[in-house]
Amino acid sequence: MKINKTFRGVFSLVAAASIVGAVGACADAASDPSSAAVPAAAARPAPSFPKQDPTQCTAFRKSADARKAAEGGQSVIGLWTGIFEIPAAQKLYDAYLTPGPVTHTRTVLGGKQVLTEFRTAPETKKAVTGVVNSLKSKIATTFPVLGTEYDLHQAGLGENIPIAWNNLETTPGFAAGGLSGVVLADGTSLKDDRTIAGKYSLSKQTVNGKTKVTLNVRGLTLTVRDSVDFCPGNLSSGSIRTVSLGLSRLERTPYLDKKKCDDKAKCYYARPALFKVTVPLNDVRVDVTGRFPAPATTTR
Repeated sequence: MKINKTFRGVFSLVAAASIVGAVGACADAASDPSSAAVPAAAARPAPSFPKQDPTQCTAFRKSADARKAAEGGQSVIGLWTGIFEIPAAQKLYDAYLTPGPVTHTRTVLGGKQVLTEFRTAPETKKAVTGVVNSLKSKIATTFPVLGTEYDLHQAGLGENIPIAWNNLETTPGFAAGGLSGVVLADGTSLKDDRTIAGKYSLSKQTVNGKTKVTLNVRGLTLTVRDSVDFCPGNLSSGSIRTVSLGLSRLERTPYLDKKKCDDKAKCYYARPALFKVTVPLNDVRVDVTGRFPAPATTTR
């Protein structure tokens, strides 16, 4: 659905207000952390997001509290993703809040909207600029051969880039966000990753006696590996913290339905939804004539 900016602002306030009513009781019904059955791996959060609440990532003692947290989370997330029209994020959260055993399978995200949001996000553009600037400094000392294509990773660039998307009204912000990694209920630790790959080369052109050297960076792609999870995770602040805290506890709360999820299956109310997205990025051409002494030469 299409919603104008005025209505979006109103609905955003409604969504925030509904958080307290929907799941406030759930997070407040906190059990004693020492009595909850929490895997040892949950005590190893990534340094970027240390445990932010004593009950974060601890199991609910009562199934009624777990059900309320799940229902409240579904309501608020559904409202939010509907307001801002981010269906890909909604599907990930649907998978996250579908009880079952821990999964290590990554969902591959794609589609025009998702790829455009990742590609055009200010944080992505800043990351690309950072890679190109580092490359400009590197070529001034390594002197690549004109017309020869090189790989960014061979130049030691583009890997493990610390991109954190902050706009919660978009798929990158609502599904990926910052770097925290995830500790699954089975004890497996997985890191988040953002990597930019591509090729680069130098070209030289002489016009009216003046030489111009251009750095061409092409075939750029951003690959994101992340997950919808809150163990560890940034619980944020204000009303949304109540929802985040409840969801983190669902990741550690056993779920039984006497069908697919019995005592042997080890199911949970919430399961981190791992995903991967590969985003084609725009080529970059930069004048780097000033990086080379005149006349511009490129021999090893």
